[in-house]
Amino acid sequence: MKENLGLCFCDVEDPRSLRNQKHPFITIVGTTILSMLSGIDSFSGMQDFAEAHHGELCKYFDFPNGTPSHDTYQRFWDAIKPEQFLEAFHVFVTSLEKITGDIINIDGKTIRNSGDSQPLHIVSAWCEKNQLVLAQEKVNDKSNEITAIPKLLNLLDLRNRIVTIDAMGAQRDICKQIVEQGGDYVICLKKNQLTLYEDIELYLKDPKHQESVNEDNDKGHGRLETRIAAISTKVDWLQKEHNWPGLKLIGMVQSKVIKKTKESSDIRFYISSSILDARRLNEIARGHWAIENQLHWKLDVVFNEDKCCIRNDNAAENMDILRKWALNILRKAKDKPDQSIKSVMRKNSMSITCLLKTVNKIFHA
Repeated sequence: MKENLGLCFCDVEDPRSLRNQKHPFITIVGTTILSMLSGIDSFSGMQDFAEAHHGELCKYFDFPNGTPSHDTYQRFWDAIKPEQFLEAFHVFVTSLEKITGDIINIDGKTIRNSGDSQPLHIVSAWCEKNQLVLAQEKVNDKSNEITAIPKLLNLLDLRNRIVTIDAMGAQRDICKQIVEQGGDYVICLKKNQLTLYEDIELYLKDPKHQESVNEDNDKGHGRLETRIAAISTKVDWLQKEHNWPGLKLIGMVQSKVIKKTKESSDIRFYISSSILDARRLNEIARGHWAIENQLHWKLDVVFNEDKCCIRNDNAAENMDILRKWALNILRKAKDKPDQSIKSVMRKNSMSITCLLKTVNKIFHA
């Protein structure tokens, strides 16, 4: 275990002076990750974890001065440079498994109660098929996602993949970058691109312009949702005025949700550099929100992210990376497909044997 962690963290500098290195670097990192795999979400909890399992942990890590205190954990993660720690995360994701999914979803999330002067906002890249966080980029607030997305794209291999982004990504430079990196885009439009939005809306609402139409119905949890997608690949007329990078298709998805006695409806318009039929657009449009349900929601519910009050910016960002690291591991460590992440974490907290089994599946310790 220690050797595998060492490979991931070989390029992360130890920020402590020599006289303050009472606990080995890998010991602090390793016990932090193990505690998070057991549902620990605080520095004091990390100390409790290390003390409770000290006997077993001594088989894998060195404790020359006993177990680290909660202040030691806090000062350590305050000082680690997030950009270096993020690189270690990328090394881990790359080594975990080959990314087989052809869809990458990009979306941002604000971590409430975090940061010194304002809450951190993190833009993440998510692969639904592999159930993995691939990369992330920090920004000051949601309005700055436009500057973060190009940096995030530079970290990703986009060849033969489709990138989905909400309306914030409807920028010419972003679309051009995706195409130049060998990928395609499917991006939702809002009225931040007013004339483009209005032209597509007027065109696709006319049924005679709809080349392909698909209806999809989904029922569950007391709600019925109907989504009707329509597309057109005739975009030459649109390109004469807007000249959008790589544009080959425009689409529309109308949705209606009935929940008990309440009914709501919505309509979204899309631009794409990939030629898709209406069924595929329906799938991709729906799949984009997996990043909300399967990543952002789980970070809040499973790891209590929004309730974790860490004011230091470095520590808050490092803990966010650690939660995603733990989530990636826990997803791969499930014994059964229908087993919940919470179930794995509970077993890890109850038994060091279960915890080591989880780690062994990933690190082959």
